[in-house]
Amino acid sequence: MVTLHRPVTWALGLASFLVGGGILLLGLPVAVLPTPTGLQNGLGGPVSTLVVGTPSSALIALIVAAIVTLVAAIVGGTLIGAWAEREGVLVVAATAESEGLATFRPRPPAPGVGRVAALRLLSLIPVAIAAGLAWQPVYDAAYRELILPTDLATPLVIRVIRAVPVPLALIGVTWLLSDAAASIGVRLLVRDGTRLLGAWLSGWLELGRHPLRSLGTAGFGLLALVLLIGPAMLVAVAAWGHVRMVLLPGHDPVGSVVAVTIWVAAWLGSLVLAGVASAVRAAAWTLLVLPARGRDERT
Repeated sequence: MVTLHRPVTWALGLASFLVGGGILLLGLPVAVLPTPTGLQNGLGGPVSTLVVGTPSSALIALIVAAIVTLVAAIVGGTLIGAWAEREGVLVVAATAESEGLATFRPRPPAPGVGRVAALRLLSLIPVAIAAGLAWQPVYDAAYRELILPTDLATPLVIRVIRAVPVPLALIGVTWLLSDAAASIGVRLLVRDGTRLLGAWLSGWLELGRHPLRSLGTAGFGLLALVLLIGPAMLVAVAAWGHVRMVLLPGHDPVGSVVAVTIWVAAWLGSLVLAGVASAVRAAAWTLLVLPARGRDERT
């Protein structure tokens, strides 16, 4: 109801979704992943200089460029996502207030984007620890499948997941819990203007005090993403496969234009649905925090 009243939340949700890694998901239909042979041909020259013990200038430049790009992507994406999340919380709170759904008004002024981004980065610490613990078995499984694949008909990712499900499940569960605590913490930060560390710890405390309600909200958000984005992505993947066929020499130009138009429409539709799903998910987290303030005021 709140997101339907404020379509601007769709744009904010889409921005948050894309910079949070959604751009990789939505780019899968048209992405051409490099093969091991392609990586060897492209990086073999610079990397081979390590054999003689003296890295070349090309390798050093490649490493520096990769590090700078990674840091810029993480910092820039986190700042954009923090801005979109903060604005989304304010819009949902104002809408809920005007519609009589809650008696909640954030304390002005709203926290800066830097504080929200710092809280989100802080929430990655447990995920990084879980990834560090699971890194070795996941690396070993991926290395074995690259060198001696057990089933070439099955994608590499599926084979690795099948080989080491427990370590990957550890990362997934840790990410789910940490994201839930951070989502609550961001809204407490916007609502009460508390300190950064206090808001983060309060998110974990709220998660521990009301696990069913918090995890139910997290599950609802993931379900909204899967139900809205999943079918659209399947349509986009199927349409892209057809486009690749009709663009081959000898096919009807008119049919090619029609196929490309259908694929573009499907992909743009997946963008809209991604924005709606992300907005609904963010609004659910915000509305989870709103009633607590209302009960306090009535008391």
